[in-house]
Amino acid sequence: MDVDHYRGQVIKHSYSPGYIVLSYVVSFSGCWTALELLHRRTSSRGRYNWFLLIGAATAMGAVAIWCMHFIGNRAIQMLNGERELQIEYSSPYTAGSFFLPICVLGLDFYCFNQTEDVTVRGTILGGVMAGLAVCGMHYTGQVGISNYTISYLWKCVVGSVFIAIAANTAALGVFFYFTMTWTNSLWKKIGCALMLAASVSGMHWVATVGTIYRFAGRSSKNDLPRKGVVIIVLCLGIGCCMILLFLAVIGNRSKRQYAHRAQQVVLASATFDPEGRLMVTPEGLLPCRKITNSYIESSFEEVFDISHPAFCWVFRASHCWQGVAGLIPAMRAHLRASGVVKAARRESTSAFSDTRSITTTESPEDYSSLFKELFCVAAQDLATLVRQPLEKMGVLFEGIMNTGTVRKAAPGYIFRQFTSRNSLNYSLENHIEAAERGRANIVFGRGQLLFVVRRVNRADSTQIQALGYRFASITNVIGTLARSMQVTKEELSPYLENIQKHAGKAHILDPGVHVACFALRPRYQRGFEVAVRRDARNLLPTYPLPLSRLERSHTDILNHMDNWTVVRCCDWLRDQSLSSNGTDLQFYSQLLESIEKLTTQIENPFFHEARLVARPFNVPRRVSSTNHALNHALVIAFRTIVDAHQYTTINESFMFAPSSLFLCQQHIYSKSPDHPAFARRINRELAALAQYIERKDVQSVKSCPRKSFQCIPRVHLDFMRRDGASSAAGKRFSLSSLSTTRSRGKWAGRRESMIASENSTFGGILASNEITIDAGDAERGENSPDIETAGLGVRTGVGVAVLEPETFADQLMALTIAERRHASFEDEFRLD
Repeated sequence: MDVDHYRGQVIKHSYSPGYIVLSYVVSFSGCWTALELLHRRTSSRGRYNWFLLIGAATAMGAVAIWCMHFIGNRAIQMLNGERELQIEYSSPYTAGSFFLPICVLGLDFYCFNQTEDVTVRGTILGGVMAGLAVCGMHYTGQVGISNYTISYLWKCVVGSVFIAIAANTAALGVFFYFTMTWTNSLWKKIGCALMLAASVSGMHWVATVGTIYRFAGRSSKNDLPRKGVVIIVLCLGIGCCMILLFLAVIGNRSKRQYAHRAQQVVLASATFDPEGRLMVTPEGLLPCRKITNSYIESSFEEVFDISHPAFCWVFRASHCWQGVAGLIPAMRAHLRASGVVKAARRESTSAFSDTRSITTTESPEDYSSLFKELFCVAAQDLATLVRQPLEKMGVLFEGIMNTGTVRKAAPGYIFRQFTSRNSLNYSLENHIEAAERGRANIVFGRGQLLFVVRRVNRADSTQIQALGYRFASITNVIGTLARSMQVTKEELSPYLENIQKHAGKAHILDPGVHVACFALRPRYQRGFEVAVRRDARNLLPTYPLPLSRLERSHTDILNHMDNWTVVRCCDWLRDQSLSSNGTDLQFYSQLLESIEKLTTQIENPFFHEARLVARPFNVPRRVSSTNHALNHALVIAFRTIVDAHQYTTINESFMFAPSSLFLCQQHIYSKSPDHPAFARRINRELAALAQYIERKDVQSVKSCPRKSFQCIPRVHLDFMRRDGASSAAGKRFSLSSLSTTRSRGKWAGRRESMIASENSTFGGILASNEITIDAGDAERGENSPDIETAGLGVRTGVGVAVLEPETFADQLMALTIAERRHASFEDEFRLD
């Protein structure tokens, strides 16, 4: 068809509805992808955030705007679809229109991507830049039309610019607000994407309606084919759809994983910035790693809680990561060799499948050691997840939160529970029995959550955000966290606020003299509880005396009142303060006032019967940087054992906490000399790792003699004593050394281990064994009647281990229990 006679004429055009709908769908996919990527962006720094920035700018600029423009122009049918008159494009302008919105939007998202603080100014500037990017791309692309001369109606130009800026400002403002308040659920992000796509499409079609096309003649051969543009547009659109599918799969997998972890024992990281905001993933979840499916108790009476010895061990280990980090590779090897790691990796919904696989490899008595290893390995994996060294992961919070309490029941489960009379009676009997025994009711399948807590400075928080994490206020993410942990917000909110309140704070007494109450309360078959402060569970109820130290006359007064009750001490001090005129009058008044103040704070009658311990105790104190003479603290304690049934709580300021955890907390203050000793204790306790690995290796040698010299690894578990350790620790502590050598057809293995007996009254006994095995005869098939001992040479050395010194709490507890036993013995003697 000869189209030269149309040159200079305005060509009438129509629109194809199918391409109009397709252009909006393509724009929507690009906008949705851009918002999903922006939602995951946490900072303006870091390669992770730069990748998301480039991806969001490309999805919005290349797909939502550029692709929508050319698909929309494909809907324009010139002169009823005459082939020679259809719109064609020149390559340079088309390429320029592709990169223009990407660059503008990249700058826009970099400057005005608001996550926590949405400002009106930032929202308006960001919306203006996004609207100008849409308009700039449209009119640059229109300039690229090679076979038509374009003119515009100024009203439509103004209207298109206004629509682009206003709609983009509204859509981005709403999206940033949802992101700031963590209420950007899926349907809200889809709504914002629909608004953005409407702004792009609205601007395009308003401008298209006001566009006049005058035919300028046939285009050159260097122009971009129409089909090529469509192919590029479709490829970009499909790419966005693939990204959305990938993000949906990852999000669904993460939700299922967190839902399953709510039924397991999990270690989570609770990191707070200087403003008290909590570190979370872009989805609003806590970084966490599974420890085990469930803690395996050795008896029905055993419960894994904060008083459990295993929890106290891991609690102390979290304050001494330097002594643990070097042992984690050996722990991992031991767990892998024993089959525990393989069993733990099974994500089965049955709690008994993993239990059987673990108990077949280790006895219940050994499970406590296995749990310690699993905790340390999980802590290292968590540190790797958040890209932080283990030493900076923080310390374990003195609490365990039960999770999975609001898990959705399976179909028919609720109906069966309410229709089965036997199940109701059995459940009621369990609750009654648990209440009588004084223990919490156990729900099988319920998970437990442990927290490692720390508080970071601004520089560290900026670095963490660059790694892909965000800091959010607890109120904004409490709903998301509660759903992931399968608990109610009413349970989780005060728990996290308590963690936030104590994060990074060292609770320790100030230098000086203090009056304290040491009250024990028995627990059914589970030791004692001790009265502590609610805001600092490592401190006793105390009240300070206005003294820096005790004089000899002061100690004489305390010795005179030894083993007196609080009431008797107050009466005597009151009488002395009224009748005495000596130099000790001020001490009488000060001590009386402190005891009365402490009595008022406790507000409980059991303190009236507490008895004075005349000997003052040295306690950990806060180091004074200005006055080194005050770098000591003394405690004048009143001891008592309260009735377990009469006094279950104290008041809002004090509470009863497990004595095992309280005694553990007395070793973990800052710059404690017990840290190196505990590190050596860890090495001794885990010396069995080397023996276990060596035993497995020897078995592998016997099963594969030809490869015996390649199968056995060299394992070194060494710990270098830190500065400040006691001189009795030695210069270097070597746990074990396994080596293999081949000399004249002989294989010699040497094992050195140190095993400590913690239950010994006279101290731990260290045994050093050196065993030489001649495997050459066995390899050649030479047997003898004494084959079991013929090739063994045993040398043994014995020494005494260095034990940790007793704390004031250990001494007070031993004294209180001993006095009660002595009093009980005297009562029985009188009755006889």
